Amino acid sequence: MVREFKKTGVAAALTGALLATASLSSHAMVQLSTPGDIVLVPYVVCNLNADISQQKNTLVGLITFWKERLGLVYTNGAEDQPVDNLTQQKFAGPYQPAPAILANLAPDAPASLPVRARTGGRLLHWYFYDNRSVHLLDGVIPVTDNDFVRIDWCATIKSTSQETLSGVEGYLLISGGDDRNLLEVPSFAVYGHAYQIVGNWASQAFIPVVPNPYYTLDEFDDPTAGAEANIGSRGGYPGVRRLVSGTDFTDPVIGGSRFRRDIYMRYFLDPALATENKMVFWFNSNEDAVRGGSSKPVAGETYNSEQVYINSFSTVLPNELNIVTSTPTAPAFPGMIHTETDVLGTVVNTGIIRFGVPEVESTVPFTSSGVTFNMLGLGAGDNATQLQTEMATEGEDF
Repeated sequence: MVREFKKTGVAAALTGALLATASLSSHAMVQLSTPGDIVLVPYVVCNLNADISQQKNTLVGLITFWKERLGLVYTNGAEDQPVDNLTQQKFAGPYQPAPAILANLAPDAPASLPVRARTGGRLLHWYFYDNRSVHLLDGVIPVTDNDFVRIDWCATIKSTSQETLSGVEGYLLISGGDDRNLLEVPSFAVYGHAYQIVGNWASQAFIPVVPNPYYTLDEFDDPTAGAEANIGSRGGYPGVRRLVSGTDFTDPVIGGSRFRRDIYMRYFLDPALATENKMVFWFNSNEDAVRGGSSKPVAGETYNSEQVYINSFSTVLPNELNIVTSTPTAPAFPGMIHTETDVLGTVVNTGIIRFGVPEVESTVPFTSSGVTFNMLGLGAGDNATQLQTEMATEGEDF
């Protein structure tokens, strides 16, 4: 079935600043650059290639926010903590989750400016997982309030003698909790930006850093009504149970025809100007039965630059992190190689792909959730390593 979509507003480019992409529907959109209990860097890679022009690195910059300064401390301490709807146990700790707006609450106290002196130290934890969410490496960094922390991924794997992680594509979870296993609400929040560096600083492209609160209240600012946990444990390490700052891939109708969520991404494979496209799909769970398997349940359609339908196809996105790479000589999907003429002249291998991503059945929103974006390799000749990041756009589910 050919799906209709608006010609304008299909994708928002990230050039010079990291922007939140507006949704085509009334559903949630990705919320970026807000202090959170845990932040997700959905695509992390280091390539220690001997050829410096082929090297890649991921740099993450973070700032810490004590919850006391954000006003995110329950007035009556831990007794105000809501009950987890899943475990029927109270969430531990006296702190409120961040971002407060995504936790469906109002801070119990007004925010205040940071003091101009080093405050008592706390611990920031980071965890690296592969594309199937297998834990590979983690670490701890002592921090103070309003601290700046930089994570240089290539330097990290070299300093820990983990050079075998060179070329391994994965993701980072970073938390502001003193507890390594994140068994209670963190005492501080973390804000950040990330970049992928190519070659000897030949290019850098933004990677979204997505915040997530520890839990979300069922009723606005009413802890007695219960809450849904957004962070859980997986194999003894923290995992994202719900990414409420992302796109919701949850079908609330149990047992009916499975719904799909439309995701739109631009492609650009003109061989005179482009090198490769990397479409990045991060989900909060592996879903072999829903998004994988021989039936290839992810429906796709290719459109040209005038949004004229070209081809349909089926594919799979079974992993938590899925990287789909296309080049001018090896496109990932049919219909990406074409030429047409518009009012500005000849357009080569350019257009939009619509993905119909199957949703996971649950009555709890964001049980299946994620973030999607595209990394366009641009340039030719001496500028063949230029990168540009574009956030995908979500459409209606159907």
